[in-house]
Amino acid sequence: MAYLMPWVIQGEEAGQFAAVEQGFFNDEGIEVEIVPGGPDARAGALLASGSVQFAVMNPAGIYTNRAEGIPVVGVGGINQVDGLLVMCKTSTGIKSFGDLKGKKVGVWLGGGEAGFQAAAVTEGLAVADVEWLPQKFSMEEFFNDAFDCASATEWNEKHIVYKEGYKAGVDVVELRPADVGLFLPGDSIATLESTVADQPELVQGMVNATLRGWQWVCSSPENRKTGAQYTVDAAPDLDLGLQIIQVEEMCSLMAQGPAKAEGAIGAVAVDSWKQSADATLAAGQLTEPADVPSALTTQFVDAVPAEYRKITW
Repeated sequence: MAYLMPWVIQGEEAGQFAAVEQGFFNDEGIEVEIVPGGPDARAGALLASGSVQFAVMNPAGIYTNRAEGIPVVGVGGINQVDGLLVMCKTSTGIKSFGDLKGKKVGVWLGGGEAGFQAAAVTEGLAVADVEWLPQKFSMEEFFNDAFDCASATEWNEKHIVYKEGYKAGVDVVELRPADVGLFLPGDSIATLESTVADQPELVQGMVNATLRGWQWVCSSPENRKTGAQYTVDAAPDLDLGLQIIQVEEMCSLMAQGPAKAEGAIGAVAVDSWKQSADATLAAGQLTEPADVPSALTTQFVDAVPAEYRKITW
């Protein structure tokens, strides 16, 4: 099975690499090929064409693909909070989403922009009031002042910026949708409706192994380092220290919200997905409200063995 990751190889995907290396997919009778993502990898189109059978997507991407006629469905949760933020240099004078009017903001198109746009709308702006520009998979435009603000993740770009000597609150302002009350789930396991209908045992195995991989990675400091090392083995140019930081951030994001309340990772929380649908609509990426129940299913997460989901960290 070809399994598309949300981005280029990095610590964000340590759980999936661990599931391969520890034999968890094999235990489910599945041979998996990890396919790196990136700015040009359109998960919905790759699923629809059969180039990949499973993908890691955020709910906003699932909703927009469904609106375009691609019947993608979320079958398992990973991050209960998407971990996306906007970073602005303090020299811009920006202190909140309401200050973005007329500003250039770099975003990852295809779902990564929805939360920020919804936050701007919540603060009284129209989506068109801000110049949303496609951002590379780096912080190059931020460092070169091509953007007033740039998108970042809690587990990667944020730490790259601070490693360069910038200081939070002094040189950089961080803006998150949560600042205006928007708590949006992030990385989720997705496939096509036809796969769910025709191969439910396969879907169950993919969800089992993915969550088992992440539970294994997060369960101890040694495993977190090993999981990070798996990604470095796959992409030797990566900095191991940064990948360990990514894994730490991922383990935190996975254990928040509904997962924290349940004491178990992997939840596909309908209320959170509804909030994501509302944000995607407010951002103008949907022309009508999404049919949330049709875009997700909890049946597979509910059937995952408890030990594969238990939060022990």
